[in-house]
Amino acid sequence: MASSTRSPDGRRAEPERIPSSGGTGPTVRDEPDPARARRGCVVAVVLGLVGGLGVASAPVLQAVRSVDGTATPAGIGSSALWAAVFAVAAPLVALLAVLARRTAVAGALLAGAGAVSVGAVVLDTQLWTDAIDANRLELFRPTTAAELAAGSGAYAALAGHVLIAFAGLLGMVAVHRMSLMDGYGDARSSEQVGRATGARVGFLPSAVAVIAAVVLVGALFAPAFVSEDPVILVQTVVESDLAASAGAGLIAAAVLIVVASALASISPPVASGALVGAGLSALGVVGTRLVAGLAAGERIQPGPGAVWGTVGAGVLVLVGACIPMIDRTRDGRILKTLAAASPSVPTQGAPGKAGVVTLSAKGVAKAALRAEAAAARARIARWHVAAGIAGIVTAALAVAGALLPVLDTPAGITRPDVYATRVVLVAALVLVVGCVWLLLSEFASAVRPAVGVLWVTIPFSVASVSQSVVLATDVPGIGAGAGAALLWCAAVTAGITGVLTWFAGSAEREEIDTSEEPSTSIAVLAVGGLGAVAAVVGLGLPLFHGTDARGDDYAPASFAEFPWNLDVWGRVLLGVAVVLAVIVASRARPARAVALLLGSAVAVGVYLLSWPLTDARVTDPETGAGVVPATVGIVLIAAAAALTTRSRKR
Repeated sequence: MASSTRSPDGRRAEPERIPSSGGTGPTVRDEPDPARARRGCVVAVVLGLVGGLGVASAPVLQAVRSVDGTATPAGIGSSALWAAVFAVAAPLVALLAVLARRTAVAGALLAGAGAVSVGAVVLDTQLWTDAIDANRLELFRPTTAAELAAGSGAYAALAGHVLIAFAGLLGMVAVHRMSLMDGYGDARSSEQVGRATGARVGFLPSAVAVIAAVVLVGALFAPAFVSEDPVILVQTVVESDLAASAGAGLIAAAVLIVVASALASISPPVASGALVGAGLSALGVVGTRLVAGLAAGERIQPGPGAVWGTVGAGVLVLVGACIPMIDRTRDGRILKTLAAASPSVPTQGAPGKAGVVTLSAKGVAKAALRAEAAAARARIARWHVAAGIAGIVTAALAVAGALLPVLDTPAGITRPDVYATRVVLVAALVLVVGCVWLLLSEFASAVRPAVGVLWVTIPFSVASVSQSVVLATDVPGIGAGAGAALLWCAAVTAGITGVLTWFAGSAEREEIDTSEEPSTSIAVLAVGGLGAVAAVVGLGLPLFHGTDARGDDYAPASFAEFPWNLDVWGRVLLGVAVVLAVIVASRARPARAVALLLGSAVAVGVYLLSWPLTDARVTDPETGAGVVPATVGIVLIAAAAALTTRSRKR
């Protein structure tokens, strides 16, 4: 057998001869086979097309049937057509890519669509658990409150999404195989070879892709419809059936992971395929809701979730389609700039050895410095990736814990609502958005200080849930549920994320010039300090008050009430983090200071959002004393971030 290696310039070296175990002489080890990757991708495309056709056929096959024998409700035709088109859109585009021998692009298209289909599989299961409230208007529109049971169309939709998800897995395998080939991630200019797509296309397209993903993720948790129909009830996602909330969470996580992976990919065509595939598949979910709402009549209108979700998914497809063109344009511009700026350098060679360059001692020293700098960048990148992965795991644990029951109640006893889990979901979303950027070396250093504050929102929000669990478990027969255990694990991994971001910051500081002592910005310290004080005051006062179920006056505990409960301790932790962040920002470099201050403002914003998210625990809630100082704190901290853009000595 023989192994093949690559020379430092990226070209394939001669295969190494390795004696075979049979002793019959040297053989050649198998090289990456593009034909094998293409065959696997063809199988994936076929599975994706079959799955798409299965989803498209679901309305025709009757997704549900009436248990009492009444007429089976039909779906809205235009939305069913939209869902059918986008069910097969990604596999069809992947088929065209395979025919054009763009195997990696085809695999990426299927991988992006398959990732979103994993969440669609979970959404389909609601057709068995709570069909009437599934609001799948492309499959059926209930006209009465009669009980519905899943029909053959439900099985077709579920099987179709499973096949698309499996096709996405095979697409990932095809991309991996193609990544082992020569030329993967190449560019005309050497500066672009092997760089992440986010760096190759620049900040603006990358930022647009991330913003589109965030808009889409937020829209998944917003109401899809505005209904005046007494049969069509539209609940918030966090209050819906577990299949609906878990499915939305999985789609949200899939979109964020696909976008992060695409921007981190060294192949812009692969990144383009992944974004387009995920966007097309997401349009099959949120776009279908928009069309259904527009065609349903006067009593049902599309909600903000359907509108903004369609916008986010559409922008994701548009950015993905433009990435190859943007990369070629920037690549050509860099090549022209280098050609114009690089003078001809004569080479010195020994007699008879034309073209062999003799490196001077100065050249060797420069090469050594470049190698040392590259090693330092790799070390910093490893810390960034470790912190990013820890943060994403933390967010996943927090979402799972918030969606699962946090209380274990005896049979026959209604499980009480713990509204603080809604704040956990918001904190998890904020953290995962920040941590995704840590996986991209081009942006990791700029975002890392913000993540150093945002991780605190997880233990802060988990502490509030824990207080409710502690109070509930005082009742005999009630214990902590699986959700509570996962939330406590999330609080621990959040602390690990904070430690890893601190290590990443230490690694960054080792590579900067510390010969001059940084000066303190009085303006940032004054404005940011006032903001931090206002934020702490807001954290210490209740955000709302009202009447509880027993008719007593109720308001969240304040700092003035002793002893402090877990909820208050969580707010204390958040306040300490904000104060420390402002102090550090006053002596930090401008870019890092901006990230620290904006991260602090967002963290306080998560606390402020707990006001509308949890005030349902009281009757006729009224604004509490903590709203105004918390809002003022956010504004002042944001103003301090704006002040850091002014030039000042560091």
